[in-house]
Amino acid sequence: MSGAVYDGQLHNEDRYAGQLMDRYAEEVSEAISDRVDQYTDTLDDLAAAVGTRGLPDRDEYDSLTAELNGARLPGAASVAFVVAASTGQTSAVQQKWRSLGAAGLRLTPAAGLAEHYFAVFDRMFDTGPSVLGLDMAQSPQSAVVLAMARRSGELAVSAAYQLIRDRRVDPAVRQTSVVFAAPVHTAPDRTGTSTFEGWIVMAVRGQDFLSQTLINRAQGAMQVSLSDPGASGTVIAASRPGTRLHEEQLDRERVLQVGQRPWRIDMWPTRRLLTITDRGISRLTGAAALALTIMLAVVTGVLASGRRRALHQVEQATTALRRDIERRESVEARLREREHELHHLAFHDPLTGLANRQLFYERLTHALTTRNQHVIGVLFIDLDGFKQVNDARGHHAGDIVLKTVAERLHAGVRIGDTAARFGGDEFAVLLESLAEPADARTAAQRIVADVHAPIDITGVAATVTASVGIALHLPGTSDTADDLLRDADAAMYAAKAGGKNRYVLSAAP
Repeated sequence: MSGAVYDGQLHNEDRYAGQLMDRYAEEVSEAISDRVDQYTDTLDDLAAAVGTRGLPDRDEYDSLTAELNGARLPGAASVAFVVAASTGQTSAVQQKWRSLGAAGLRLTPAAGLAEHYFAVFDRMFDTGPSVLGLDMAQSPQSAVVLAMARRSGELAVSAAYQLIRDRRVDPAVRQTSVVFAAPVHTAPDRTGTSTFEGWIVMAVRGQDFLSQTLINRAQGAMQVSLSDPGASGTVIAASRPGTRLHEEQLDRERVLQVGQRPWRIDMWPTRRLLTITDRGISRLTGAAALALTIMLAVVTGVLASGRRRALHQVEQATTALRRDIERRESVEARLREREHELHHLAFHDPLTGLANRQLFYERLTHALTTRNQHVIGVLFIDLDGFKQVNDARGHHAGDIVLKTVAERLHAGVRIGDTAARFGGDEFAVLLESLAEPADARTAAQRIVADVHAPIDITGVAATVTASVGIALHLPGTSDTADDLLRDADAAMYAAKAGGKNRYVLSAAP
């Protein structure tokens, strides 16, 4: 019996440790993805701004990049405007960009190459040497990513390598880096044709880029390594706190697609995970059970020496056994509570507490199955102006906005309806058993008004608005959950195109 108790307790603890590692793995993956999105959005916006101006001069470039700095973009070494030129064009290109404000620009083409990629404008985020005039074609990794971005017309990320400007840095502190490259095209002319002008290129040192994110999300419970499988597994960034546990069943791996390139995240548990999961309790329980077994054997052995002494020993053993049972029941109750917490985390957004996309989809599917003869409404909500608040005032302010909007949505729906956060600044509301289709419009109008109310962020008001798309299921139709979500999403984009801060009813049948 003692062995069975021990095995059962150990199984429960291992299962909880695995669930906790899964949760940490998802949080780390999401945090890395969010950080990468911040950088790629910044480069795409800058490339679009440069492209609309045709050929920018130095003053215009400085103005466009004035808000960028190392504090806003940790790990970024520089952001440069890069143009292509053949060896024979080098002198003319140099003169052209000098006339546009790149005073003292000196282009030095790398020997033995037919095409060169020169940095003609730059903004430095550290005290290292300027990249002005640098021929990025001399680095195979840079040359490949620039060609990829130009060919695809989309932002691309290089293989992991050491920057040319870092090769003189002490190897003990030299970091592995990557290059983000966004192609720059002019605005389309009357025929719809745009011209390729160059690239916005940002060099990013991996450890500075992600180390704090990895530390914050892993919380010391696991070690994390971010690597580039396409560059022979070169490690881009790593966080290795504490002492690693060599238990393969708890190791986790995820793959992210970043700028047309896969990144791999490897995660291993540390001893801190033991304290979080109470994995030592099984050993204590087993030891207590063993001790009780020994005590009972002793009792049996001394029965012949005196009935009174034997009865006293039995009483002691019974008391200890009762305590062991109570302790085991307490541990099992705690495990059930934690299982309930994990179940809640699996179906709810950790920031706002609203239902997540999975739970919303299940409830919508259930409503279509059980309430097919009623009017059912799906509202898809996207916040207008949230990115500006998040960029200008930081992620903490952005979190306050998301939580406030979530509270307003939750307070504004009926009991039995569902408010959910799908991720980022996207929300959704499920309205079940509506009396008539017009009730969905009333709910959407209320949401638009509620979201538009000012939000207090540490004493300073911020304002966002909502674009709401409505999709309806009418009695007798055969809509699926995917149909309604797709129609509501399309209607939401129509609301944005129509001026934002409004709702649009899907025209789908």
